Amino acid sequence: MSATCRRHDTECRRLGKKTTRRHPTCGAKPILDECWGRLEAEIDWRRQLGRVTNIRDMCIRNVEITKERLAAIVAIFRSGRATNSSTGVYFCNANLCADGIISLSELIDLSSNLTLLELHLNRIDKLDSARCLSRSLKSHACINDLRLDHCDLGSNPEILLVILKSDIKYINLSNNNIDSLGAVTIAEYLEDDPPIKELCLPYNRFNDDDVILISLAMKRNTNLIYLFLEGNNLTSIGVKALLSCVFDSSSLNAISESNQTLENINLFLYENELTCCWKRILVLDRTEKILLALRDKDSLLQYLANVPVKLIPDVLAFFHGQVVDEH
Repeated sequence: MSATCRRHDTECRRLGKKTTRRHPTCGAKPILDECWGRLEAEIDWRRQLGRVTNIRDMCIRNVEITKERLAAIVAIFRSGRATNSSTGVYFCNANLCADGIISLSELIDLSSNLTLLELHLNRIDKLDSARCLSRSLKSHACINDLRLDHCDLGSNPEILLVILKSDIKYINLSNNNIDSLGAVTIAEYLEDDPPIKELCLPYNRFNDDDVILISLAMKRNTNLIYLFLEGNNLTSIGVKALLSCVFDSSSLNAISESNQTLENINLFLYENELTCCWKRILVLDRTEKILLALRDKDSLLQYLANVPVKLIPDVLAFFHGQVVDEH
């Protein structure tokens, strides 16, 4: 009897439930259905993995991926028995544990063509494994899309910061229970002007105060282009704070120091009048924002009151030139 058969026989006797199906290797009738399912899956996994010569994309959903299975995948790449040309790795609801995340980091290191990593519904709850994953992501030449929705990253702001600092251009952190502590972490991260281009934060637990922190940080950010915040607990206060981050009309200096790189801020599930207003403002450059603020005489006088006297002629000349050009 093979080692696999002996393990199967022992498991069957321990759990003890009869069935008429036969063992796939030795032909013996197994005693229980639950054991059959586990063994059949394991044998099929090993058989298929042994036949692999080239892997393009890895997509595993709703199946537990143990560290041993991940190690087996890594081994076939290290040995040269299979070519790894994967551009995407999708491990969704695979119950990756801390050791599994570390093995996944090795897989990332061996996937030179990888551009997308999705770990939907997998907890990253150990700081060491988060650091290991972050190092692999940061040193990778091609990965630019990281999707970690439903990973409960809001429970540990330190782990959240480690993941953010992976220097990935597009990061999805929706449905992660991120609250005010996480908002502080995100605001500090964005204020340092990292290379991220798109940050998705829908369906977390942000309130108006959290969004005010993020909007203040965005005034110092010159890289982020897309920010998604729909499904959070925001009122008009939070919306106004985000508006002031891209168009603070309190003074000419404030307009100039507003964020000039954001192209889309998504706050709502469906388009409405406010969404259209956002889009009109976000397409304006710095000069157009200043002209909009100086559109009427009272505003012009208000802004000039805060401009040094020696600069007033230049401001007026600039404004006059722009008006002439428009006509």
